[in-house]
Amino acid sequence: MSIRFKMILGIGSILLLVIFVYAILAFKTQAGHLMNMSRREAELMAALVERAISRAMVGGKVKEVQATLERIGEDPELAGIRIVDPRGIIARSSRAEEVGGPLAQGKRLVEGMGPVFDYREQTVGIFRPILNGPECYKCHSINQRILGFLNVSVTFPSIDSELARQWTLMILSTVAALVVAGALIALYFTLVLGRRIDAISQTMSRVETGDLTARVMENERDELGRLGKSFNAMVARLADVRRQLESRHEAEIRRAEDLASLGKMAAGIAHEINNPLAGMQNCVRTLLKGTRDKEQRIQYLTMLKEGLDRIGRTVGQLLGFARESKPQLTRIDLSPLLRRSLALLEHELAARKISCSLSTDSGLPALLADPHQIEEVLLNILMNAVEAMPDGGALAVSTGLREWATGPFIEIRVTDTGVGISPEQLPRIFDPFFTTKEVGKGTGLGLSVSYGIIRAHGGSIDVKSELGKGTTFTVALPVGGEGDNHAPPHPPGGR
Repeated sequence: MSIRFKMILGIGSILLLVIFVYAILAFKTQAGHLMNMSRREAELMAALVERAISRAMVGGKVKEVQATLERIGEDPELAGIRIVDPRGIIARSSRAEEVGGPLAQGKRLVEGMGPVFDYREQTVGIFRPILNGPECYKCHSINQRILGFLNVSVTFPSIDSELARQWTLMILSTVAALVVAGALIALYFTLVLGRRIDAISQTMSRVETGDLTARVMENERDELGRLGKSFNAMVARLADVRRQLESRHEAEIRRAEDLASLGKMAAGIAHEINNPLAGMQNCVRTLLKGTRDKEQRIQYLTMLKEGLDRIGRTVGQLLGFARESKPQLTRIDLSPLLRRSLALLEHELAARKISCSLSTDSGLPALLADPHQIEEVLLNILMNAVEAMPDGGALAVSTGLREWATGPFIEIRVTDTGVGISPEQLPRIFDPFFTTKEVGKGTGLGLSVSYGIIRAHGGSIDVKSELGKGTTFTVALPVGGEGDNHAPPHPPGGR
């Protein structure tokens, strides 16, 4: 049973009780009013009868009194007219057969002289005392104060029919009032309270399914309004708790991923350092044996230098990531820097059967940047592109000048046809220690360091990739250098 039905039933029951009590009271009031009207009618009739027979009674004309009573008693609304002596014996009556008999109500009622209602006979009787006076002394003793009573009985069949009509009308009115009141209450609950309750219920259902953004739009200052306000506060607290839990969970996931990346990076660094160290140890052992071949000594010393250089580059990457040194800005021509970077990778490109194309804009202005840091960025991006094409492919490098609202920018675009980057990994490729390569193939710092360098120059890096089709890195650098321009906007996925 819904709360709406319960409230309508409760209010309807109370309303029914109130209307029923009111109907009973109104019925009793109406019945009393009709009885009073009948009593007044009987009193009026008694006064008229008394006036009609008073002259005949004073003259001692008994037959005339009897005839007058019989004539007036022919009125259908009169049940009877009687003259009763003080003992309660009927002396004269509109019904001749009653003369000499006792009054049906008895002497006690005669003495009371109040109106007598006979509901069985449907009559009301009035008793008016007939007082002794000088004009009566010739027939009655002077010491007798009351000579008798005039009793007039009036029928009231119309009272019963009127009361029945009033009772029927009262019942019909009560039923109609209940129907109308019930309809109005139901309409009120449906249009006002019902909608508000349904809105709260629907909001609770949304929260139950996990939507903690749902709120009750309840502005009224009543119980439902306070309930909605409390519910909104509770949902807000739940949302805060869930955000905290999600934030904590994400932090734990990031920490676990960082630890995993750190472990992978440590293994990679160990591999990057251990491999040249192993070769260097072999060279040192050979040299310690005292080889006399000069060319062989030079070869071993060269291998030692290459191993030290390789270790130095690895350590340098770590130091560069840790220090994030400020760029030493100078005006540079970007095109020769790109050619030199590609020349350093020429052997690797040939070994992997990768074709390379370079397209530079001849009208590019000089770039205010740190040449060593920019070259490091280019080498990192180019090496990532080369390593993404183990079975060969095509590498395209291009430059161009772009005008943004913040000023002119030089864009460097590097596109490969390699394996691509998955959508899940794409947002993390600039995170420190993150790498998709096998252990020993990288530290996961190259792109992170590159990102820091480009941001330090006031630029940006944008990456677009599709698995199996390739990747495009777009580097944007302000022509004026750091501080002269702000990083240009890039579509989502860029950094």
